[in-house]
Amino acid sequence: MDSHGWRRELDKFAELKGILVSVNPAMEEQSNRQVRHLYDIFANLSKQENDLTNAGVMKKGKVKKEVEKSASELEDAFMRATRDFAEHFRKEHKDVITIAPKLQEIKPAETKAIAAISFPGVGAGDLKDFEKLLEFAKTFANVYLVIHADVTREVKSTLDENKATVDTYERHITIDKGEVSTTVAYDDATALSMRDLIILNDKLHEDKTYLDGRKDEVSRLLSSSLVSDIGSLQASVETASRLGLDLPMEFSQQLRILQRDAGKANTLTELVSLENQLHTSRLKLANMLRDKIINIKHEVTQKIVDGGIPTTSEVIPTPPTVSVEGESVAGLLSSYQRMVEWEGQVKIALREQVLELLDDVEKATEFPEDTGIKDVIGVRQFITNSKKTLKDAEVDEMVRIYLMASGMNDDNKKNIIDSIRSYLARFNELATSADRVLDYAQLSKRAPKVEELEGGITYLLESLSSLRIAVDSGVATFKDACQQEIDAIVHDLQTIKPAYAEIFMPIIVDLDEGSNRIMKMDDFSEIKTEMRSIKETMLAKANDSLENLRYRLGVKIRLAAAKLMGAGVQIPPDVSEAISELNSVGVAADNVFGLPAIARKMVEIYEKKISSKVIIQLDAEVDALTISLEKAQSIGVGVEKELKMLQGMKSKPPQELEDAADYFDKLMNLTTSPAVHKKIRERVDEAYVQIKNAVSLFENQGMSEFVERLKTLINQVPAKLENDSPHVNEALDVCLTLANIQEEMLTVIKNIANISAQKYDQELKEKSQYISTIERVVEKHPDEFSKIVFNTNKMKKLESTLAESKGLDEAIASFHELEEIRRKWLDQAIAMDDWHKSLRMFMTGFSASAKAEERDKFIEDAIRKIRETYSREDISSYLAWAIKESALALVDKKK
Repeated sequence: MDSHGWRRELDKFAELKGILVSVNPAMEEQSNRQVRHLYDIFANLSKQENDLTNAGVMKKGKVKKEVEKSASELEDAFMRATRDFAEHFRKEHKDVITIAPKLQEIKPAETKAIAAISFPGVGAGDLKDFEKLLEFAKTFANVYLVIHADVTREVKSTLDENKATVDTYERHITIDKGEVSTTVAYDDATALSMRDLIILNDKLHEDKTYLDGRKDEVSRLLSSSLVSDIGSLQASVETASRLGLDLPMEFSQQLRILQRDAGKANTLTELVSLENQLHTSRLKLANMLRDKIINIKHEVTQKIVDGGIPTTSEVIPTPPTVSVEGESVAGLLSSYQRMVEWEGQVKIALREQVLELLDDVEKATEFPEDTGIKDVIGVRQFITNSKKTLKDAEVDEMVRIYLMASGMNDDNKKNIIDSIRSYLARFNELATSADRVLDYAQLSKRAPKVEELEGGITYLLESLSSLRIAVDSGVATFKDACQQEIDAIVHDLQTIKPAYAEIFMPIIVDLDEGSNRIMKMDDFSEIKTEMRSIKETMLAKANDSLENLRYRLGVKIRLAAAKLMGAGVQIPPDVSEAISELNSVGVAADNVFGLPAIARKMVEIYEKKISSKVIIQLDAEVDALTISLEKAQSIGVGVEKELKMLQGMKSKPPQELEDAADYFDKLMNLTTSPAVHKKIRERVDEAYVQIKNAVSLFENQGMSEFVERLKTLINQVPAKLENDSPHVNEALDVCLTLANIQEEMLTVIKNIANISAQKYDQELKEKSQYISTIERVVEKHPDEFSKIVFNTNKMKKLESTLAESKGLDEAIASFHELEEIRRKWLDQAIAMDDWHKSLRMFMTGFSASAKAEERDKFIEDAIRKIRETYSREDISSYLAWAIKESALALVDKKK
């Protein structure tokens, strides 16, 4: 048989397997395994047949053998499975025949029919045996399934009845589970075989017999329990009504009837019926409580949600977690009570929310301009009425008030937020456009973030106030900065010297007017625009002013240069470079605030590099000429008037280049003055004569080299004086040169006089034996000595005059006179030595150790003797003075 034939047979075998499983479901796994095995062999056979069809000539024989082998294997497996299935059906048939008497009681006709079906003979299990087995299975299964279904229903009914009885009994008495073990052990009988169903049915009837034996005991206890449960349910009904549960009127009446009937019932059946009625009533109450619990949460929440009020835990209390799944009235009643309490809490919380919202609206009426409230009185009246209504309001009324207040509050918040956004825009404009003058970090601390604009009225009003203060402060700061900037440039321009101030006066006036306009502005954009306009307008004027300044400075420089050239003054190279630098200064200021710097630079170049340099040169020339004239004055030139003029120049130096040029012109007039020339020439002539006259003095002193140099210088004087220069400088140089010669000659004369003094002192010591005593006497009695003996005061005066002499003539005269008196003093000192020879005679008998009175008496006597001896006053006076000095010397030596 080919694969197509085997396919038909295998499908029939699968049908047979289904019949077997319907009769005995426990055989499903085993039968499935056998059928799958057959189909696996069949699949291999089909594949090999396909391979045979496609195989070549060389492989056909080999593949054909494999096909034959697989076909033989399938046939063996099929026959073996047929025999196995025949055994399964034979067992099922035998079991039914065995329990036929029991089945006869339940389904007599069907039992007789199934007993008449005989099992066919199955040998090797070939296809004929399979067909007979399949036919038997169909017939047997049709009758078997009918009987099985009826038996199953019968057994299930008995099982359910027993279980209900056990449940009822257990509520009142203790049941020995061992007596009703079958009832307790089984929950269903659907999947059992026919034989197992019959066995289960017998055991269930035994359990039922035991339960019927305890019926009276249960009746007594059920009657007592029923009365108690009805009373408990009535109490729960009263509690539920008190909590607000709306119960039908007939419900309480039914409970009263139940309570009456429970007292009269005698049989278990009546009692069970009443118990079922009680259970129904309890279930009805439980359902009403359950529905109310669910509805309370839903109704309250829905009302709040419909009013647009958020149901978050911040707004209303979280509902209690209650269970509505159980049938316990007590538990449901407890849950209902908790929900009623929650509803009360919700009202309190909602009232607080509405009051808080009304407070926000009331707060908004304090700032109607910011919140946009037009009818403040009307809004406040609404708040007052609403607060009165809230005292006894239900959720519906609270929601109504909430909706109205919420709408007002939202409008108020929207207006405030719009104002905040407007101020934020102004704030950001401030921060980005005025960052040079505003501290953005400090300002930002007072500005709310956009994401923070969802707060309450109070927060938003405070944010708006803070932001308004920040913006107003920022605008004020910016305004102050602008005015300070303008004031700074005005002040900067005003520091320019008055000589040039009028050039910039129009700019200063315009800046002041702009500052006054800004002072009256409060809007940042207006201030910013005005500031930009001021800068742009002033910038154009600034360039013109700078050009005007440079032109004026140029005019001053050109006028001064002309005067300087007229005065014979050469402009220094660095001044010429500074003039070029001034001309190259750019006047195109980047902004008006750069104007003063450019102006100052121009003025600085003019004053410090041009005017100052010329003034410094002037000062140097004034100083040089002053020094020369002072020297000329010191040597006798009468230039007091000219020095006074120079001192006036020095004490009041020029401040401007033009004034310096005028001073140079005055210097030019002074140095070319004929009167000054005349004074200097007269002094030159005088010095020339004095020097020539003094040459003989030095010749007498043997100073040949010095004399030769003097003669050379003297011979050059006439040649220098012949130079006809308009300036006094040449004559002044000659004059000062001769004055220096005079000074040098004066110094030489003084030195000669000093040397001569040392020579005479030495000669005095050599030629005068008593010069030391003489000098002591002169020192003690200078005036008397000069008057009586020798005029030493005159000699000292001549020495002092010579030492202090400033003029050459005076020095020469003093020198000659001093030389003469020194020679006379030497002769006088030598002559006085002879006077001393008689002094020993007068000192004879003097004792240095004698008493002072005795010494004084001795000296007085000696002086008297001297005056008696010498009639010449000079001798007697000197010896009187000398004896005193000698006595004093002896006394000092004795000490």
